[in-house]
Amino acid sequence: MTLTEEIKRHAKEIGIDDIRITDTEPFLEIREFLKKAKEQGYLSKFVHDDLELITDPKQVISKAKTVIVCAISYKVELEDDEQSNSGLRGKLSRFAWGQDYHRVLGDKLDQLIDFLHTKSDQVQAKKFVDTGPTVDRALARRSGIGWQGKNCSIINPEYGSWIFIGGVITNLELEIDSELEKECGECRECIESCPTGALKDDYTLDSNRCLGYITLSKGYLDEKDRKKIGTRLWGCDTCQEVCCHNQEVKSGNHPEFLPQTIEAYPHLPSLLKLTNKEYKEKFMPTPMNWRGKRSIQRNAAVILGNLKDDKAVPHLIEGLNDPKPIVRAHSAWALGEIGEVIAVEALKKALDKEKDQEVIGELEKAINRLTR
Repeated sequence: MTLTEEIKRHAKEIGIDDIRITDTEPFLEIREFLKKAKEQGYLSKFVHDDLELITDPKQVISKAKTVIVCAISYKVELEDDEQSNSGLRGKLSRFAWGQDYHRVLGDKLDQLIDFLHTKSDQVQAKKFVDTGPTVDRALARRSGIGWQGKNCSIINPEYGSWIFIGGVITNLELEIDSELEKECGECRECIESCPTGALKDDYTLDSNRCLGYITLSKGYLDEKDRKKIGTRLWGCDTCQEVCCHNQEVKSGNHPEFLPQTIEAYPHLPSLLKLTNKEYKEKFMPTPMNWRGKRSIQRNAAVILGNLKDDKAVPHLIEGLNDPKPIVRAHSAWALGEIGEVIAVEALKKALDKEKDQEVIGELEKAINRLTR
């Protein structure tokens, strides 16, 4: 058995669903693509500024010879009692249901690196999981983990696009795998279904218009974005849900990605009055642990407005007294959307004591809407 075969066998034994090897040649075309995307304003603010670093594995390890690219599936099936989205509930993107994938996949990559060190005392290895100094999707595509769909996701033949990608840059010389052929054909379902038109064309995403980015962003949301969010509390799966390659795919059978500290369809009134202690308990074990609770509470208020259910009115009136202006402002907007005149008195009372100009603007608009 070759070293490459040993590594692949061990990876499967520790729970990595797919593993491929690629070379360390720089991604010159990707670098130019990213530069152009940056000029057009399409590039996500989460992408590393140093485009040369992220498109050249040898900038990470100068003597790197290969990259071991790994994928684990986060497709899991919910129990019946976890599937209800009725009532005052929002929706989490699948990637956010369970434990933080940076840690889950990162731990497996650490085990893989430990295995590499048993094969040679000269091994150099650097792992990456999403936040590392590499273009993970480009490595996944070149290694044959999957092809790039028109929605810019990597689509694996067995697991679809419901995969987390990571890997190890190493100085080991291993056998190289081949790229896969693109299989999207003439289908444009993902592009036509995108709620905001963020998918501008085949393989072209304006990251700043993607609801996956908008729901994670800081600050006040534009009104058009508030309505587009619908019931999405964190992330957006629309382009993956409609993809024909995701309809009948395998699950990686990783219980870590089942909901544990928060439901797949969280109760919004509870999130609107989330305490710091509750935030740490519910969100710190998940991939939502980095942004803080303001965006979650803001989104909860917006979704309550989009649901237009009068049962949300008392909770949003309570939100008008939140110490954070962003929660007060979006609670006011939501009350205006629901349209219950009973909220006018509470809005006027809040306006009388409000000092924040943005909140004042939202209160006035909500009152005008309910009294005209």
